[in-house]
Amino acid sequence: MRAAFAALICAIAIGSFVADLWFLDFFGPLIVVVPLPLLPLAIVGAFLVVRRAGGPIGWLLGAAGVLLQLVLLSNAYGYTSLAAGAALPGGEVAMWLGSFIWIAALGFVVSAMVRFPDGRPPGRTFAILLWAFVAFVVIGVVGVALAAEPIIVPPPFVGPHASDPSRSIPNPFALHGPLGDLMLLVASAIDTFLALVLIAPVALVVRFRRSRGIEREQLKWLTYTAAIAFGLWLLAFVSPRGTIANLAQAASVVGIGLLPVAIGIAVTRYRLYDIDVLIRRTLIYAGVSALLAAAYIGGVALFQTILAPFTAGSGVAVAISTLAVVALFQPVRRRIQSAVDHRFYRAKYDAERTLDAFAARLREQIDLASLERELVGVVNDTMQPVHASLWLRKVAP
Repeated sequence: MRAAFAALICAIAIGSFVADLWFLDFFGPLIVVVPLPLLPLAIVGAFLVVRRAGGPIGWLLGAAGVLLQLVLLSNAYGYTSLAAGAALPGGEVAMWLGSFIWIAALGFVVSAMVRFPDGRPPGRTFAILLWAFVAFVVIGVVGVALAAEPIIVPPPFVGPHASDPSRSIPNPFALHGPLGDLMLLVASAIDTFLALVLIAPVALVVRFRRSRGIEREQLKWLTYTAAIAFGLWLLAFVSPRGTIANLAQAASVVGIGLLPVAIGIAVTRYRLYDIDVLIRRTLIYAGVSALLAAAYIGGVALFQTILAPFTAGSGVAVAISTLAVVALFQPVRRRIQSAVDHRFYRAKYDAERTLDAFAARLREQIDLASLERELVGVVNDTMQPVHASLWLRKVAP
């Protein structure tokens, strides 16, 4: 049952992505930016279902990945059939499906995040809020699907028609009369209902503050990956058009696609404690890169100003700044590493300081009893065991 469901999830998600390739006029080069990052969502969900890890999280992620792929495919198919004038049947039905299944996909994602990482909400209050949210999602799906509201046909992502105004078509399955008025009221209130999506980040924050041990490490994986994805997206957003902006956009796509991968690592606990190493190295090398980039830009500007009366070009200033940055790399890295360890990894920092001090005293101390006391003290300070003692084997003369 689980294997069959996982195979179905992967088949639909990958099949939808392959089908998107037939609508390159709609997606353009963004075919690798929009549908592609959604594939890991379905694949990781299917993997968790097979591994029986995380309770319902795998089922929820897999369903969300499939529905989001179907939303994109239905929009591309509907636009090609209706707006582009292609001879494709069922364009109205495709747009009708895309108009409401995104609500269900959002419901699955929020439910998975509230239950992350152990498959249960972090308390009775969040359990009640989650059930209320699910009820609103079901009502919203039915209301949008049957309301007598026009369905928007979005323009393509790229191309000469990307700036065209959106078209609309009537809902082919709309209800009328008193029941239709009720559906229209529900559809108009969907934005208010979906405000409950905020329970997902709030639940994660509450869980993180309460977490200890393994659960804290699991939440670190999601937090770290989300921070990286947001940072890359922000870089892509503020970058001027050109090669740097394109690279930043590509990197942000990778960051978004890594979010479900991080969830899979956290839930299965595969190399769980490596996250501390990743965070530490990211903080160190991000700080080093920022400082050296500022030093390079400032050095080029400074030396160009100083050497302007003597040189016609900026080659000398660039060369001097480059050499300065190379010379500064190791000292800056050591200083930032020490600052990061001192601020965020105090236990590791104190342990290293204690071991260094013990090594220095070891070269000078020759009294065995003093060395025994020193060694037990170092073990207590660095490992912090419940009890520590030292036994030395007596050697017969």
